[in-house]
Amino acid sequence: MSEFQRSPSMYHASIALGALDLSRKALLTIPLERRDAAVGALTAYHTSIGQLKTEIVSNSVPRDVSLWTTFFLGLFELMHDMTGEGWVKHFLYGTSNMLQLRGPEAHISGSGRSFFLTVRVFEICRALIYSEPTFLCRPEWMSLTTKIWNEDLHNGWHPKEPLVWDLLKPGSNYPSMLLHEALLELAAEGFAVRSALGDWYATFQKWSANTGTPAHNPQSVLATIYFHTISIYLSGIFDYRAQFDEIPAPTISRAVVQQHVDAILRMTEITLKTTNLAAVLFIFPLRVAGARVTASPETESIHAMFRDISTRGFVVADAFTADLKSLWRQKGI
Repeated sequence: MSEFQRSPSMYHASIALGALDLSRKALLTIPLERRDAAVGALTAYHTSIGQLKTEIVSNSVPRDVSLWTTFFLGLFELMHDMTGEGWVKHFLYGTSNMLQLRGPEAHISGSGRSFFLTVRVFEICRALIYSEPTFLCRPEWMSLTTKIWNEDLHNGWHPKEPLVWDLLKPGSNYPSMLLHEALLELAAEGFAVRSALGDWYATFQKWSANTGTPAHNPQSVLATIYFHTISIYLSGIFDYRAQFDEIPAPTISRAVVQQHVDAILRMTEITLKTTNLAAVLFIFPLRVAGARVTASPETESIHAMFRDISTRGFVVADAFTADLKSLWRQKGI
């Protein structure tokens, strides 16, 4: 029997995810059956948490198993809690902390490496969506990522990997935003990121041409969507702060913003329909694009895509829909 099969917490976490997904399927047509499946999901979820605590205290299962259990519990929270608060709390104080306590060395190869590469995607999304720092930018974790990249250059590596790092790296820490020199420094950092973003896109296009990778490759589409998203996001850091109105800043024009928005909406809609990429990966791009739309057809498109993401199990999308609807009302759209 595998280590994973010997873990009651992993078993019940898997049952919780399966039952929750079943409760939302058209397969169950009787309301009572849906309710029973939902109750079973919550029961299994709480049982898993209790078993996980016992396993950690008694050290009765390998740490790799406990890590995967916390990850699955986090997925359950993403699918069950529309506020997203449970997932953020669980991810920050559960999965993320356990990962850090093990250190980079535990994730160089084997199951530890697989877990790191899986969780890394969700950690990046969390940091971008909530504008919070991430441990992934610490030197030791950056070194681990670079080591993995170098080993995978000829085995599935994709240029989307370094795309977000310049944006996620912690910037300068100034005691007061009122200092003119500090504003100039921050703007200079923004220009450096803008330049790195442009360089990345040029390299990405060259890589695609040299390797013959088609534009509709799922990883390439995801990378392109995030390129457009980060381009808008970077501009927004300076657009919405009056302190930068009187100094040069790495902003982009409304016309260019609109081009990025159009690309995000078009590509995300197609990707949701034609690929198996996790729908949660598109929450950040749609939220960024949603803040910049100017017409009702765009809001309707974003609303439909968030509804699709929610239908696929990630009900946290509903919170972003509500947030954007409030913003759209303020803008008179």
